[in-house]
Amino acid sequence: MQNEEMPPMDTGQESVSQPPKKRRRRFVVFVVVFVLMLAIGAGLVTWYQITRTPKPKPTVKVGVLMAFTGGSSSMGYGTMKGIQLAKKHLGANTVDIIQADSQCDPNVAREAVKKLIDQSVAAIIGDGCSSASVAVLPTANNTKTPMVSPSASSTTLSIPNDYFFRVVPPDSYQATFMAEAIHNKGIQKVAVFYTNEPYGSNMNKAFQEKFESLGGKVVATAYAEPDDIALSAQIQKLKDSNPEGMFIAPNSVVSATAAIQIARQVGIKVPLFGADIFYDQTVISNAPTASAGLTITSFPTGSTTFKQMLQSEYKVVEQLYAAPQAYDAFEAIYRAIQQGATTGEQIKNTLPQISFNGMSADIKFDENGEEKGDGYDYDVLQVQNGTFVKLDKM
Repeated sequence: MQNEEMPPMDTGQESVSQPPKKRRRRFVVFVVVFVLMLAIGAGLVTWYQITRTPKPKPTVKVGVLMAFTGGSSSMGYGTMKGIQLAKKHLGANTVDIIQADSQCDPNVAREAVKKLIDQSVAAIIGDGCSSASVAVLPTANNTKTPMVSPSASSTTLSIPNDYFFRVVPPDSYQATFMAEAIHNKGIQKVAVFYTNEPYGSNMNKAFQEKFESLGGKVVATAYAEPDDIALSAQIQKLKDSNPEGMFIAPNSVVSATAAIQIARQVGIKVPLFGADIFYDQTVISNAPTASAGLTITSFPTGSTTFKQMLQSEYKVVEQLYAAPQAYDAFEAIYRAIQQGATTGEQIKNTLPQISFNGMSADIKFDENGEEKGDGYDYDVLQVQNGTFVKLDKM
């Protein structure tokens, strides 16, 4: 019997064997879907990063206009230490500091501030000297560049709604404080030496008005130009008035040092009193004998926290001129920047809203853009055994 080909047995299942073209088509579809899913996932991740990741804040330039050379260079040294300390401890990585040397000279300061403005600074810390601040303020106003000074205290700068701010009161308060303190010591006759610029002139005027309102008498005054050290004629005039005390209010360390040296050389033996420019260790090192017993008033030398940070960071035992005030000036500007102010005009408009417990005082600007003098706590220091010692009172 001839064998016939038998048909395949029906098992009730579909064959697992598929044509090659169909298998390739399904594979391509799978690959396409997989790639699309990867693309969508990457897009979602990118969208999340763009919308959720904080954008880096733009860098803001802040200028520092101070005397870094000349007779008032201790101002620049002290303030820069305070500024650098503030920048580090506040984590102000988005702030670039640009320095310019004013030499505490109005003419030099006018050129120095232009250099800062040409570099697009949004604000300026400085100047420390009143004379330099007065000289550059028109430029700051015209270019809408706010200035925050750590120590310029002339009443000439008490102007509402301008671009000048300061973290100290006007010097009329310090002069009044000194007049009261000297009068409370029983001294009735005082001679005054000052430098012929806004700070010194205002200190002399305010001191004389207050001292004489208390019943005392300013028996003689004499002045010189800033950084002048040829003071024999002026000091001799003061000696001839037979004072019971001598108040010295220059804006230069070299003039201050020369004044006390010559005073002792010509035979003035009465107590010597000075303003904050004397708060410089070089006064003691350059005039160890003449400075002995010198009593001065100063802007606050800083909170306990500030002094600990200063010593930890710089190994500095003695305090530095206006260092805590410079810290506060930087912090005021930085707080304005943190609130979104990046231009000079924005910073100027934000500063009046700023208030905080600073390293030198409770910082809050009044209608003139300055610290209120009422209740401001000046420090009293006296040179004892070759160093400045803080006194509880005069």
